[in-house]
Amino acid sequence: MERDPVCGMQIDPQNAAAKMEVDGKTHYFCSESCHQKFMQNPQQYTGRGAA
Repeated sequence: MERDPVCGMQIDPQNAAAKMEVDGKTHYFCSESCHQKFMQNPQQYTGRGAA
């Protein structure tokens, strides 16, 4: 199981609504809405600030 970085929901990667790779790590999303929020500001959800 993986955790949706936006809402924290546990997700089976095979059933994820969307997925996206950032800095070599694949993030899985429970819904397209969470995926859209993540794409607007990935650093907010990955804990990586701008350089």
